[in-house]
Amino acid sequence: MTPEFLRRYYILRIISNPKVYGIEKNGYVPLPDLQKALDQLRVDNIDDALYDKLNQYSQKTVKRDLEKIKSYYQTVILFKRNYGYYIEGYEISDVLKDVYEKTEIYLLHHHAHSWKAHVTTSRTSLGPEIDLVPLIHAIEHQFLVELEYRGWYDDNGFQAITGFFQPLHLKEVKKSWYLIAHNKKVGIYAFCLDERMTNLRITKQEVKHPIAFNSFEYFKHAIGILKTDISPEWIHIQVANHHFKYLKNNPLHHSQKIVAYPQEMNTPELDYGNSNIWGEIKVFLEPNYEFLMEVLKYNQWVRVTSPEHVKDYVKQHLSCIVAYYK
Repeated sequence: MTPEFLRRYYILRIISNPKVYGIEKNGYVPLPDLQKALDQLRVDNIDDALYDKLNQYSQKTVKRDLEKIKSYYQTVILFKRNYGYYIEGYEISDVLKDVYEKTEIYLLHHHAHSWKAHVTTSRTSLGPEIDLVPLIHAIEHQFLVELEYRGWYDDNGFQAITGFFQPLHLKEVKKSWYLIAHNKKVGIYAFCLDERMTNLRITKQEVKHPIAFNSFEYFKHAIGILKTDISPEWIHIQVANHHFKYLKNNPLHHSQKIVAYPQEMNTPELDYGNSNIWGEIKVFLEPNYEFLMEVLKYNQWVRVTSPEHVKDYVKQHLSCIVAYYK
């Protein structure tokens, strides 16, 4: 991240949500108010070089930044004389949500020491010996990586994997980072970047016959990192009203569709025997072990209703769990 990127990021954030920055002008942001908000951010981070260019905000610079914002984020910021800057019909796109989230996460880590009394972050699998920036560079320029990976039982039955791979993608799933990589012998494999990765070296050797990789298409029917040969299918899940709201805002999977809302959305008591508190969603994915773990995570708040073989798959594991406590 550069100081210029951060300035453009904050210009977009301030204009798109001015009230957060103390600007109450009916959705408009006059240039002096924008400059004042940027000044305050600079003062709050006076010793941080990343914020160095927040006070470079002449009208000419802001105009240039707005063109960059339009190019980067496909977001058009307009200006109305005597009122200020505004975004007409503003709706955050998925691309913009992703930029916001990644930038905020970066800033949280950037300020980890000074903000530690105010923010608690989760530990991830990423060890200090793993540096993501050179890995991203290797993916970008299709450089081979040499690695040694000693899997656990759940990976591949303790199999050791060594060799040269084309790095394809980095993915974070439930506080664990994975390197998706490929070679002819192993195919595409998800390597967890934790203690299992006993050696990782980035070479300057270009991949001779690189494969194309689209992360969305590859994981389209997966719920996390596990890719299997199981055919994806529509799975119907009933959800209790209090948790229905959560899954509506935080979908189980990108394919999620609402089949039916609960007839009683707000009830003072959680009576799971009351059919009116149950809504229904459906997801199109591989009903693999990772899907099972996700469903079990929601406890008695959800229940798989179809297909029958997926329902039986969940029941079988629940029976095993109940047997532990007899």
